Amino acid sequence: MAGVPNKPPRLTNQQCVTILHLKRNLFSTNIKSQSEIKLKDSKKINLKVMFFGTDGFALETLKRLHEREKLKIISNLEVCCISNSGSAVNKYAEKNGLKQHLYPPAIEPGQFDLGVVASFGKLISSAVISKFDRGMINVHGSMLPKLRGAAPVVYALKQGLTETGITIMKIKPKKFDTGEILAQERVSIPPDIFRKELTHKMAVVGGDLLCKVLEDLDAHETSSIVQDNSEATFAPVIDKSIALLDFNQQSAYEVYNLWRSIEDLMKLRCRWKPSNKSIRIGLVHSPTLIQNIQFLSESFDTVLPGQAVWLKSGKSDSLLCIKCREGWIPVDKINYDNRKTMSAHNFANGFMNKSANTIQKDFMFIKDETET
Repeated sequence: MAGVPNKPPRLTNQQCVTILHLKRNLFSTNIKSQSEIKLKDSKKINLKVMFFGTDGFALETLKRLHEREKLKIISNLEVCCISNSGSAVNKYAEKNGLKQHLYPPAIEPGQFDLGVVASFGKLISSAVISKFDRGMINVHGSMLPKLRGAAPVVYALKQGLTETGITIMKIKPKKFDTGEILAQERVSIPPDIFRKELTHKMAVVGGDLLCKVLEDLDAHETSSIVQDNSEATFAPVIDKSIALLDFNQQSAYEVYNLWRSIEDLMKLRCRWKPSNKSIRIGLVHSPTLIQNIQFLSESFDTVLPGQAVWLKSGKSDSLLCIKCREGWIPVDKINYDNRKTMSAHNFANGFMNKSANTIQKDFMFIKDETET
């Protein structure tokens, strides 16, 4: 009939299945083809790499390099450690059959194309750097030139930063963390994250960023940036003195941030003024826990930094709060002198005359002047 379009012929079920299979095969072929091209291009990297590292931060980079060796993107991967003492890197290398060297590695010039370093903890000499045709690059846990040094994660948390990052940089002899920047990636710091968790988070970012750099090392070297030394800050090796508390100088948030930065490494330290015995604090709560307690805000101006108050609610629920330069900080898990760890409740019961919800001037935590 005029004006009525011709209908397309109806397909049988078998014809529909055949067309579907053809589409799937074509789609699969395209993906495979693109994947093969990508892998073929990646193989052009073909670097002989020696990895220098020790701890868990370094391990994430080593894992990613090892994966690329298995894919034959890296032609050879070997590991250099400071000792055979069972570090995370040492154990991984043993388990996965990676050849290990002790520092300094006894290798010939040109035996490896590139040295890759992550959390090695040792200044690498000019003699070692010169053995690598393309020099050495480092995975550093900060946005250089900020926080140069061995403990950038600790200092980022201690300083209350809300953001840090990863830098891939060239290694220069004689000085730590001063080489040209090849790539950087920012990492956010949540307000209640601790050192161990942040370190792992940054290690993953660092390993991934390092591999991106290796995929086009020439381009990253060409566009590298010289660090501005006038912008440098430092994160040196920490010792036990970092854990000393001085409530006259530290705010509540500074105490909390300090604890976040080292809580898995050591306890915070001060002294109990009535007996002058040492105190170690194993748990610090966020100041936000007590920010709405009216009694503390009303009494703030009449209390000296270091004075403590035991806030008791019920038979066992209680908080031990210490006045700081600014604000109050709630603490728990306390070691008095050489005694075992006790709760804040038990400490207050034993050493504060069970004086709950009152402030007494003699109940004070002071700086430990005997420690350096």
